[in-house]
Formats: sequence, structure tokens, C-alpha cells
Amino acid sequence: MKIITMTDLKKDLKKYTSIARQEDVVITKNGKPFVKLVNASLDKQKLVDELAGCIRLDRSYEELMKERYSKY
Repeated sequence: MKIITMTDLKKDLKKYTSIARQEDVVITKNGKPFVKLVNASLDKQKLVDELAGCIRLDRSYEELMKERYSKY
């Protein structure tokens, strides 16, 4: 993961979007993480795994999917 400032991004957007194809790029603003550039074609499972660490679930993924599809 590469960490850059918002100023760096503004100076060379093309460079950092190219880097984001290979690895995540975190952009900081006022010294704090602000946004993250990621490759849009990432594996969906990897994305789900990354997001799963951000939220707490009281039910398993399978239970949530069963509930979701039982409505249709």
C-alpha cells in the first residue's frame, strides 16, 4: 500500500492512478487518511473480505443471504 498526500495526487494524478492498478493508494489530508484508490476490477471476494472487517455482523454471511433471497 502506498501513502501519499492530496497535494501529491493533484500534482501527478496519472502516476498515482497507474500505481493504484497494482496496489492500493491511500491519500492523506492534513496528515490523516482521507480516501483510498483501489483497482476497480478487484476480485469481489477480496472486497467483501476487506469490508467484513469494517462492520460487525450478528449473523453469518449465509444467514444474511438466505434472508435476502427469501424476500423474492
